[in-house]
Amino acid sequence: MVDWNNKRPEMVDNVSALGIGKAIYAAPDGNKETARLLVAADGFHFKNSDFDDLKLLSISLFSPTGSAFSISFDDDGSLLVNGVKYKVPTNQEDETIKGNKTYEGKTNLKGGLQLLSPNGTVFNVLVDDDGKLTTEKEVSDGSD
Repeated sequence: MVDWNNKRPEMVDNVSALGIGKAIYAAPDGNKETARLLVAADGFHFKNSDFDDLKLLSISLFSPTGSAFSISFDDDGSLLVNGVKYKVPTNQEDETIKGNKTYEGKTNLKGGLQLLSPNGTVFNVLVDDDGKLTTEKEVSDGSD
């Protein structure tokens, strides 16, 4: 008996059969008694081995509003969405990062550094051209 789950059976010339009756079945060795059900009234009955040689260039998907998207890979294995290399979103605006973090290497802060005092007062940390650090209290413009 053929192990349909792990190996696709070889086709036999002039013997293999695909049958249609109350269901669609396959019998690579021509034996209807050991044939495997493929499609029946209750749905599809595919096995992992049915997809051993499946190779797709891309997959097309639709959004809930009907926009079409093509998902594929380039020769380096990078994910492509509509032919454009996918980049993981970073630097989202107004992002809050919680938890303890450890950074290795240099961290460049452009646009300044703000620290909060225990009571929530905001201080801007400034550095001059000699490397001297100072702080100044953030002044609210009253529009909050």
